[in-house]
Amino acid sequence: MNFIDIIICIPLVWGLYKGFTKGLIVEAATLVAFGLGVWGGIHFSGFIAKKIIEQFNWQSPYLPIISFAITFLGIVILVYFIAKLVQHMVEGMALGVFNKIGGSVFGALKFALVISVIIFIINAIEKSYPVISFKSKEGSVLYQPLGKVAPMLIPGMREKLTAEREAQKESHREN
Repeated sequence: MNFIDIIICIPLVWGLYKGFTKGLIVEAATLVAFGLGVWGGIHFSGFIAKKIIEQFNWQSPYLPIISFAITFLGIVILVYFIAKLVQHMVEGMALGVFNKIGGSVFGALKFALVISVIIFIINAIEKSYPVISFKSKEGSVLYQPLGKVAPMLIPGMREKLTAEREAQKESHREN
């Protein structure tokens, strides 16, 4: 175990704690809310932008970003309140202990996914700029296994990131 493992363990332990305090229902709902918020933002931000233009007669180059943010936040807040309502019902059924334990596990897994995405990004950056020494990565117990989680759960992530990077290089060459 080396310093990378310690850095990785801190958010995992935080995820355990937050999951325990929030419970499984709210922890799962935050992940679902994030996914639905992104999906809804992509699919409905055009509708929201159109409504903003109609209601406020407002045009801005930032309107797509603002409408995405409004849609995303609206969905996240709605799902969160529904989750809190369901959690109160579960606590009334004396399932609180299972909710807390499940929340701990789910919270740690959620943070593991976030760490995995960060490791994936670091590995992509390291093809051009070294960030973490090879020796440190090899000495780490958690770095390699966690680095495999995001690409496994989000198929095509590597290809999308590579295509985006190539598109940015092309746009820089044209300018």
